Amino acid sequence: MHRGYTLLWRKIWSNPVLSEPGRKFSRFEAWLYIINVLASGKDDESSGLKRGEFSVSSRYLVRAWNWPRANVQRFIKELEKEGMIARIEDGEEGENASDAGLGHPAGQSAGHNTGHFIVGNYETYNPAGATDRATKRATSRAQLKEVLKESKKERMKDTHVPSGEGVRVSSKTLVEIYRQQNQMLPEVKALTSERLKKCRSRINQAVRDGCLERYLEDFTEAVKKAQQTPFLRGEGPRGWRASFDWFVANHVNIYAVLEGKYDGPPAGQNNGNGGNYAGGGDYFDCGPGETSSRKTSRGDPIYRPRQ
Repeated sequence: MHRGYTLLWRKIWSNPVLSEPGRKFSRFEAWLYIINVLASGKDDESSGLKRGEFSVSSRYLVRAWNWPRANVQRFIKELEKEGMIARIEDGEEGENASDAGLGHPAGQSAGHNTGHFIVGNYETYNPAGATDRATKRATSRAQLKEVLKESKKERMKDTHVPSGEGVRVSSKTLVEIYRQQNQMLPEVKALTSERLKKCRSRINQAVRDGCLERYLEDFTEAVKKAQQTPFLRGEGPRGWRASFDWFVANHVNIYAVLEGKYDGPPAGQNNGNGGNYAGGGDYFDCGPGETSSRKTSRGDPIYRPRQ
């Protein structure tokens, strides 16, 4: 029943739920405070303290434990008597420690100098392996936080993605290309978050494929050619025109334009072919026997390959 260990997190002493400012410590809490807070468990080169050692004054413990000074001195003496702590006295430091008011020699007044102690069997309370593991976990957490912080910074730069050459390309680049080249297609009046998201998807895909520069060139040529293609510039039966949203809706629409899938002369409502385009290209808008009101769920015209 009384074997095994329970780790006591040092931050528990500053927990706002558990803390009771001004409350008097019990002797049990005072002992936990010594082994868990004062003896930090790590060498401190700046102070010369080793594992299990601590330096403290009676005045400090009076405030920390909310005890009378006499009670602090009596408790420290009892801990020394039972071998739970030992006073370190070496040279001048030992003289100061004896004068610390924590069991001072007879005939000397109790001062407030710092006493230097070491916890007996400290490795039992805080094994070095546990400290090393805690240090490694703390380091790992710090590294993870740094990675997440950098990742968050990258997400905040949501209008930029890296190119293959290390140059950052704005997600607005596709909009700028479209606006520069467009003369006959629908205008882009608002740059919404949804449009930026589609632009990022298109550019990120080009980066993954290793052809970002080529994709931007193809996008430019597709916008130019769309304005030279009757169907895409609105001369079809219903006057549908290729818009910016249609160009960035997926990664293939611009290549369908460049490969001539929409080429062909415009057709009227009654061209003897059920509203289809004629003249050597693919059929667009709707198939034979279908009404011209048929559209895809995205609102694009239906087209069928020539049989």
